[in-house]
Parts: sequence; structure tokens; C-alpha cells
Amino acid sequence: MENTEFEELILKFISELPQKYKEGMKNIDILIDYDNYSHKNDAEKKPGEVTLGLYVGLPNTEKSGHYRNVPDIITIYKKSLDSISKNDSELAKNLRKVLLHEIGHYYGMDEEKLRKLGY
Repeated sequence: MENTEFEELILKFISELPQKYKEGMKNIDILIDYDNYSHKNDAEKKPGEVTLGLYVGLPNTEKSGHYRNVPDIITIYKKSLDSISKNDSELAKNLRKVLLHEIGHYYGMDEEKLRKLGY
């Protein structure tokens, strides 16, 4: 899948979120890493395991209402998603799942809760 199509899918998936979640996404950047499989400092990974997405920030459930100048960041690793996807259709499905998973972290959900929800 071409990078522009990948980026358009991210925008599409965000636009499909319920209005209250779209409105709640403030001071957050979504980055796409086209060249790497994972964050260099990801020490918890097992050999052969790839990181598909990464949320860095303070979940909304832990913010006290004060303004933060530094945005939260969701990084999507396209190369990792490419490596687990057989075709563009599967890539789109995996991208949606990873993006929603990372947005879930932004809203304070932990790994266990996200797994129960299918993300």
C-alpha cells in the first residue's frame, strides 16, 4: 500500500470514531514511522516480536485538567504492519485495530481491557 493511501486510512478511521471520542482527542499527534519496526528503546519485546503501534503520554483519565504543552503521541509502525499483513485489505484491518488500540490507551484503557474489547 502506498504511503498516501495508508495516511488516508488513518484519517478515515479517526473520522469514523463516535463524536465524543473525536472531540476528546486534544493535544495528540499521530505519527507514522515508515522505516522502523519498533521503538529503539522497547526493552520488553521478545525476540522476533514487532511493535505495531506505541502510545506515549498521559492518558486522559489521569489528566487533572491543567494544560500540557507537550502533546501525547501515537506512533504507527508501517513496516511492522506490512510484515504481518498478506495484502492491502489485511493491512487496512490491522491498521484500524492498532490505531484503535493506541487511542484506547489515550483514553486510559490498559492492555487487558483492550484485549477483551478485541484490540
